Amino acid sequence: MMRAGVFHQPNRPISVEDVPVPSLGPRDVLVRIGSCGICGGDIQRMAGLIKVKTPQILGHEPAGVVAEVGSEVDSFRAGNRVVLTAVGCGECYYCKIGLDNICDHIASGFGVGCDGAFAEYCRVPARQLFPLPEGMPLEAGSVLTASTGTVFHAIRKSGVVSGDTAVIFGAGCLGTQALQLLRLQGVRVFVIDIAEEKLELARKLGAAEAFDGKSRDVTAEIRNRTGGRGADVAFEMAGQPRTLGQALDCVRGGGTVVDVGSIMEPVSLKMMPFIDGGLSLSREITLMTISHYCRRDMTKLLDLLSHADLDFVSGTYKVALSEINHGFEVKRQGRHARVLVVPD
Repeated sequence: MMRAGVFHQPNRPISVEDVPVPSLGPRDVLVRIGSCGICGGDIQRMAGLIKVKTPQILGHEPAGVVAEVGSEVDSFRAGNRVVLTAVGCGECYYCKIGLDNICDHIASGFGVGCDGAFAEYCRVPARQLFPLPEGMPLEAGSVLTASTGTVFHAIRKSGVVSGDTAVIFGAGCLGTQALQLLRLQGVRVFVIDIAEEKLELARKLGAAEAFDGKSRDVTAEIRNRTGGRGADVAFEMAGQPRTLGQALDCVRGGGTVVDVGSIMEPVSLKMMPFIDGGLSLSREITLMTISHYCRRDMTKLLDLLSHADLDFVSGTYKVALSEINHGFEVKRQGRHARVLVVPD
């Protein structure tokens, strides 16, 4: 038996229970979980905004140590430190053309459609494991498994290059990682948030400037610092309609806005050309959506991180599995960049 946090129904606390340790298929691996991040999507599942079958063990941002391997697995062995990634099935149309981030069966992945990693152990197909870079703590690895991969994918898709100016809306887990990865590429980065603790962390991590998005005119501030032109790229990572509007307003003509945050409310955009804020013929802005990351993103990211010294741990709040509901409340309050659940 093992301890696990079981989600039974929306708007009710997670129940920490004794459940059977998962049994392995021939291509599966059993991982002893070191830590697992609480994702914004987990908050939405708890609130019933994203439907999942119940009862279920949530948690899809883990890292840990291999405990046991299936009979057909030869790529990993007990004792290997690994990150677990919710990549695609490998068989559908999108997986076969390299777009496994929009796999036909992604909704059935661990912690989403089947039991996940808010537990002592998690079963996962071997193809969804990657070795953790030498010297990287498990806590940092658990951030890689969803948020860093998604951020890396968003940056790659945006086309941003060295010398460009970027604006990040939201200095949480996604935003602080995007800041570091962009700076590594030689990009000048401004960060917008409303929480002073997060803005201070962004400054420590190298933001050119970090602004309070409520007390300052963000568009004017960015234009003043870019010769009146606007930023080349803006990343919306706060998940709010208001910040998406600010992102669209602060990029230059021909610029790109990448929507990374999960906006759960209707969004109204002005599309008429030649009017204030019009996106169509007058400015040629590209608005891009992002979903997760691809296997090739994770391969490149792990290679990059094996040679780069980035800080994915600062701003982390840790809770024991037995206190998982407190961890969810901390995540909802939004004061910390990331919240990790660690088995007792």
